[in-house]
Amino acid sequence: MITTNVQLKVSQYTGIGARRMSGSPSKTPPPVSLPKGHPYLGLRDTWYLVCTSDELGDAPVAQRLLGEDLVLWRNGSGEPRLMSDYCPHRGARFSEGDVADGELQCRYHFWRFDDSGQCTSIPTQGGQCSLQARTKIESVYPVEEQAGYVWAWIGESEPVPLVLPIELTDPSFSSFPETVEWGTNWLLAFENLADIMHAPFLHNESLTLGSGIVEDRVKVISSDTGFRVERQNQKGVNFDWVEFELDGLIYTRLDIPYRPTLAGPGPDLRIIGFATPIDETHTMVHFPRCRQVEGWQRMLWRLIYRLRLRGTHLHVLNQDKEMLESMRSIPEAQRDEHLAQADKPVLHLRRTLKPMFDAQLAQLGPEWAGTAPLSGTKTAPAADDA
Repeated sequence: MITTNVQLKVSQYTGIGARRMSGSPSKTPPPVSLPKGHPYLGLRDTWYLVCTSDELGDAPVAQRLLGEDLVLWRNGSGEPRLMSDYCPHRGARFSEGDVADGELQCRYHFWRFDDSGQCTSIPTQGGQCSLQARTKIESVYPVEEQAGYVWAWIGESEPVPLVLPIELTDPSFSSFPETVEWGTNWLLAFENLADIMHAPFLHNESLTLGSGIVEDRVKVISSDTGFRVERQNQKGVNFDWVEFELDGLIYTRLDIPYRPTLAGPGPDLRIIGFATPIDETHTMVHFPRCRQVEGWQRMLWRLIYRLRLRGTHLHVLNQDKEMLESMRSIPEAQRDEHLAQADKPVLHLRRTLKPMFDAQLAQLGPEWAGTAPLSGTKTAPAADDA
C-alpha cells in the first residue's frame, strides 16, 4: 500500500504530510547488477523462509529474494502467494497496490490478477477482453505456510516436499522467531555459522559464549543430507557444534549451553539458522530460538527470554552483523585469505556447494564461468589437515 487509509484521508483533505512525502527518497531499491541465477544471488530450486505468518496481513508486501523483486500477498482464502512485483501493463509495482475481492490489484490502473498470475480485469477495456485473456504475470513461485512461517520455493523446477526441522513442528519445543537483515552475502552468513571457532573470540564478552578454551581443532562429519562440525577437545561449553542440512531446505542447527541461573531449568538453547538471500550484498537471517521445556519451566523460560535473554541474543547477532558487513563482499573477503585448520568447515561448505554453483553458472552462459565463490585458496591445504 502507498499509505494507510487514515493517512490518505488526512493528506487528501488537509495537505498534512503531503510536503514530507513529496521530498522523501524512493522506497524502490536499485536493480541488481547480476543476472538471475548467479550463485552470489543464492541457490535456486530451494525452499526459503520468507517471513512469519504474522508479518503478512491483508496488504501486499514487497519482497526482494535472490535478486528478484517479488510481491507476497494473500488470496481470497487467506493463502499466501508470491509472484513478480511487476505489473505487465506499465511496469508498476504490485506491492504499491491492494488485494481486492481476493485478487491482486495494481494501484496504477486497477488491472487485476488472480493467484495464478492470470489477468482477470482491465477496467479501461470494460473488464474482460482479448488483452486481458493473454496477459499473465511472468514469475509465480510456490508458497506454503507451516509452523507459523511463510516458505517459498524459488526456482523453475517442480518443488520437492517441504520438510521442516523437528524443532518447529514438535509441540514439545517452545520457540521465538528472530529475524534481522545483514548487509552481507548469504554465503558469508552461512560460513560464519560453519566457523564455530569464531565464538570464543568475537563473542568472548557475551553471557553465553564467553567460556571455554580458545585453542582447538575441528572436525567435519558428512551425512546423507549435509554435514556436522564439532570441536575436538570441548563439548557442551560454548558454540561447540553445528549441523548443516542442505537437502531442499538449507538450514543449520546448533546448541548454546544455558546456565540454570541465567535461563531457568531445562536443556540448552537450540537455534535453527536460515539465511535467505535478498541480493548479492544483503541477507535476511532467521534464527528461531527453541527450547524443549514444558509446564512451569516453559512459562518461566518464556518470561525470562522476553525480559532479558532476547536482548543478549541480539547483542551477539549484532556482533556477527558488524563483522560480516566489514567484509563487504565475497570477492573482497576472499581476495587474499589464508585458511587455518579451524577453517576446515568453511572449506567443506564451499566444496559441497560448488557443484550447485557450477550448474547455475552453466545455465547463464560461458561468459559467467569461473565467477562463482572460491572453493579453496592458495593456502587451503592447511585447512585440509585433520
